[in-house]
Order: sequence, then C-alpha cells, then structure tokens
Amino acid sequence: MTAQSHAAPPLAAEDLLFPAPAPASPAPASRQQALSALEQRYPGLWRAGQLGRAGSAAICPTGYDALSAELPGGGWPAGGLTELLTAQGGAGELRLLLPALRALAGVGRRIALVAPPYLPNAMGLAAAGLPARQLYWMRPAAGSAKAAQQADMLWAAEQVLRSQAFGGVLVWLPAARPEALRRLQVLAQAGDAVVWALRPATALRESSPAVLRLLLAPLPGNVLSIGFHKRRGPVRDTPLLLRLDGMAAATRAAAWPVPAGAPAFSESSSQSSSDAVLDRGAPAAPAPGRPAAQLA
Repeated sequence: MTAQSHAAPPLAAEDLLFPAPAPASPAPASRQQALSALEQRYPGLWRAGQLGRAGSAAICPTGYDALSAELPGGGWPAGGLTELLTAQGGAGELRLLLPALRALAGVGRRIALVAPPYLPNAMGLAAAGLPARQLYWMRPAAGSAKAAQQADMLWAAEQVLRSQAFGGVLVWLPAARPEALRRLQVLAQAGDAVVWALRPATALRESSPAVLRLLLAPLPGNVLSIGFHKRRGPVRDTPLLLRLDGMAAATRAAAWPVPAGAPAFSESSSQSSSDAVLDRGAPAAPAPGRPAAQLA
C-alpha cells in the first residue's frame, strides 16, 4: 500500500494575486435589526451615544422635565445608588428631591432620613406634602466619636435597605470608604428603593459604585447647577441649570409664629421657614440627657 499525502494543494498564481473577497458586511437594515434584538434581549445594554434605558427596573419621577430628559430611564433609578455631591449643605439638594419624595409618599411608601446634619423640621416637611407618619429619622447616639457615628449610621442604612420596607432612603455620608458604598449599592439592587447618598464634593476624587453621580451647586435666582459626573449614557460637558420651584429667595421671614428664642428653620440661609425641611439652627445629635422629639 502506498501512503496517501494529506498536504494542501499548491496555491494557484491567481490566488496569490487576487485573494478571495471578504464576506459582505450586513446591510444597514440588518445591522439595525441585530442591534435592536440585542437591546431587547439584554435591557442593561445601551449605546454609547444614547442614554441607558431603565429596562425592567423601575424609576421614580424627578418632577422636573429637563432633569428627567438627562437621566437614564427618565427618572431617579430605583434599585440603585445615586450620589448627590455638594460643596456645602443646603445647596438645594432637598428641594431637588421633594417632588420624588412626595411621589413616594403619595403611594404609601416609607422614607428614611439617615444621619441628616440638622434636625428635621416636621412643620416644613408636612407643609411640603410629606406626612410625618411615613418619615423615619435615624441619628447617631449622643457623645460617641465621629468614626463610631459614621459606622453606626452605615449599619442603620444597610438594615433599612435589607428590610425592603422603604421606598426612599436618604443617607448623609460625610466620609465613607468605597467598600461601604459598594455594600449600599448591592443592597439597593436587591430591592426597589430609591437611594440617595449625600456626600461632599471632595468625594469626586474617589471611585464610586453608584449608578448616578451628580454635582450640585447653587446659583442666584433659585437656580441649581447640576453636573453629570457619572450616568449610563453619553458624557455631558456642561451642567444643567435647573430652576427649583417653591423656594423663597432672599428672605428669612417666618410663615407662622415662632416662639421667642427658637432657631430659624431653613435648608439654606436664603430660604424662608415655610420651605425648609431641616433646621440649621439645631444639630441632629441630641443633647446628652435630653430627649428629642421623634419624627415618626
């Protein structure tokens, strides 16, 4: 028997001079159909030049059309962590969130305020359409060290998210490590709560697992500058200038009688007490030995 050779046949001269043509690329219509099929199959995918979609995840309306148009899905992400960063407290961050908080309260969802820097103003919250029975205020123990207070409040925020009994969670984090934020993001994904972490602007130097990061800065005329530092969508180089409704500018006059010696209520020094939801005249931490009024 003779051995059979399995060597490839030699190339013809025309094969060297004229290589076989490449397969034809799909027609534009076919490419569009393929991309649409991928987007439907994997809702978490989005094109680089377009805003991401909410997919099966719910969103909470912002109450501002201009802002909703710049957010993936058209609203605040539910089941995800949003970071609001400010150079100073009282920049208008709570005024920005009031329409969303009212929407959550309107459908019977509870709202948690975890470690706000100032005493919640029950009258201002009620005037803003947030009934006290649906608000829960959590604060650190008096007299403990700042590091211990931060750890306690992070633990409290995690328990709130694990309970899945709240529709909105606001947690103030003056200092938090990325792994702590990652735990909040993972817990937020397991539920349907809208979670906002309020942090200083200096945190922009750090990485974050949040799905949305906005830098807030107040401008004259009740205008809030909103910079988009992280979102599922294209980069926006210029901030959004958003006029906040319901803010009374350049006045501290009280809308109701205030007892003598009582602190002024305001989210910032340019708001009237009728619009305020935090009392900047009183710290959130209670004085030792003196009980504080409970919000809920």
